[in-house]
Amino acid sequence: MTSYACAKCGCTDYSRNEIRTEGGWLSAAFDVSTNRFTAVSCTRCGYTEFYRANASGGSQLFDFLVS
Repeated sequence: MTSYACAKCGCTDYSRNEIRTEGGWLSAAFDVSTNRFTAVSCTRCGYTEFYRANASGGSQLFDFLVS
């Protein structure tokens, strides 16, 4: 991110993390994460925004193999 300002408090400090979620019953049955999101959280108030990231086929296969 080039610039960030929290939508709630205006703070410019943030932390960035990645989360993965399952997309439906089939991916849940095989414990495969099909959706990937980047979470940007304000370090002052904790307000968090999620942005969808594209999960490549290779990373989905890796998730399946290590689960």
